[in-house]
Amino acid sequence: ERALAEAEAGASSAPAQIRALAGAGVAAVGLLDAVELAEDVRDRWEAALWPYREAVVLDAADLPAASEALRALPGSMIVPADGALTPDAEPPSGLPEGVGCGLPLTRFFTALDGGDGSGVVIVGGFPEPVTGRVARVRAARVALESAREALEDARQATSDAAGDVALAARRLAGAGAGAKLESVREAMTELRAELEDLAGGEAKLGPRLGAAEQTLRRLQAKADTRALEVDRLRGRREALDRDRDRLAAKAGELSARRAALGLDDLEREWGEPRDAAATWLGELSADERTWTPDEWWHTAEKHLSEALRRVFPDGVADEDMPEEIRFLLRERAEGEGRRTEREQATFPRLVRALESYLRQQEDYERHQRRQIEVQMTARRADLDKASRGADEASGAAEAHRTALTAAIRSRLQRVAEEFEKLDVQYGGYGATLEFPTPEPPGDPEQEWRWKVTPKWRRSDGQRYVPYNRRANTALMDEKAVKLVCAAALASSGGGRLCLVLDELGRNLGKEHRKEAVALFREIGEQHGITVIGALQDDMEPYAIDACGQYIKLRRSSDTMPYNEPPVVVGYDEHEPRVRRLATAVLSARASLAPAPRDGEAADTPGGQ
Repeated sequence: ERALAEAEAGASSAPAQIRALAGAGVAAVGLLDAVELAEDVRDRWEAALWPYREAVVLDAADLPAASEALRALPGSMIVPADGALTPDAEPPSGLPEGVGCGLPLTRFFTALDGGDGSGVVIVGGFPEPVTGRVARVRAARVALESAREALEDARQATSDAAGDVALAARRLAGAGAGAKLESVREAMTELRAELEDLAGGEAKLGPRLGAAEQTLRRLQAKADTRALEVDRLRGRREALDRDRDRLAAKAGELSARRAALGLDDLEREWGEPRDAAATWLGELSADERTWTPDEWWHTAEKHLSEALRRVFPDGVADEDMPEEIRFLLRERAEGEGRRTEREQATFPRLVRALESYLRQQEDYERHQRRQIEVQMTARRADLDKASRGADEASGAAEAHRTALTAAIRSRLQRVAEEFEKLDVQYGGYGATLEFPTPEPPGDPEQEWRWKVTPKWRRSDGQRYVPYNRRANTALMDEKAVKLVCAAALASSGGGRLCLVLDELGRNLGKEHRKEAVALFREIGEQHGITVIGALQDDMEPYAIDACGQYIKLRRSSDTMPYNEPPVVVGYDEHEPRVRRLATAVLSARASLAPAPRDGEAADTPGGQ
């Protein structure tokens, strides 16, 4: 309604600006409200006028006052008219063809047609910057905050108004209740007086009224009993009439169905006494008793198809299928006439052929069963013998397992004792092995896994700590070296030992490899163990100073099938003697070397 009123007043395009100008006493009209376009020029001029849809038209003399009045609405567009805004003035001349306007806007349309935009005045004075993404975002946030504050003020005002309304409603209800209470009190006073009069009359008529009420109750009970009896007898008669009609209709239906069924022919096809048929029919379920002949036929056909599928899984291609059954099945599938008629015609013969085949199979399987029973008797006797042999083997296996368990525990105990000795001898506080005896497997093919947990003391007097408890890597590497040497010592018979370690240092921490390899050498020298370790190139700096002899195998590339000559580094306590011997060997080798050819450089004696 407000938009309609603004449109009727000619202020629909810029209502805020027109209201501000009206408050300042400046007459103004919306630009789009003042212009009328012909149909043939709408496409051109509507697109040209659309950017100025919120512009207002006013007298050029009122432009300063209008600018001052619109200072609070920055961005407002003003179109100065060529003269005063007189509603009864004649239409101005010089307007473009198809453009009608009652206001003098010739200069504006001329500038708009020329595209220079000089006929419009835009009010500035924006409080905040209007260009740039940051300024636009800031302005949008300020507008959002202002809207939120206005919304919160509106909500608070609404809440206050609702509270006032509720309070007024409660006061109004209280006033109404007070007025109603006075009227109720007056009515109660009048009713008390009437009640006293009625109580006096009731006291006089009480005996007669009690006798009359008793008589009325007795007669009413008799009437109710007779009415109930009449209703019961009437309902029973109606139910009997319905049952009579239903039974009569059912009797007629059964008579018609018996005549249509041809019971004599069916009894002849049944081939057994009528009592057998009655017994079979009596055993049918409630659902089966409602089946039609077609449903019985489909059920019999389904049972026959299921029997054929189970007896001959491959269908007609089954090698065990008799030729008679195969012929009947092909006739049912490819014969003349309707498929249902073919199936019904071949059903009896197919059933007899299948029954004959099943009889033969029954005799054959009975013979096979007798042979299987004879074989099972012989196999059972063999099984008893095998069971006795298995029991004897189980006893022997148990004895062997007991001896093996004792041997394993004895060997692990010796390793634990050697581990304890080595740890105490080389700076430790004692170490041991924990090895609970696992349950033997029930199947001989399964693995019998033993779990051995190394433990050691971290300080004197403390309890043993397992190896997987958090510890520094140096301690872990030291214990690993001692455990390997303890296992070697426990396995020896008192003679010299040779301990071969593959991938030496692979499982040792990089920070403590040198100490671990040195510990190997020290234990080996004191207990007569020759340690031979295969290691990678990254272990060379750690192992070369701790071994008695170092052999380095070299290969130029992975594609080379042969290794280069190995480098052998030996250590001896008489170093000067070894160096003099090396000088003599190298000089002898240089004297035996062939002379270089022309253009080739001679190698120095120690260059290889």
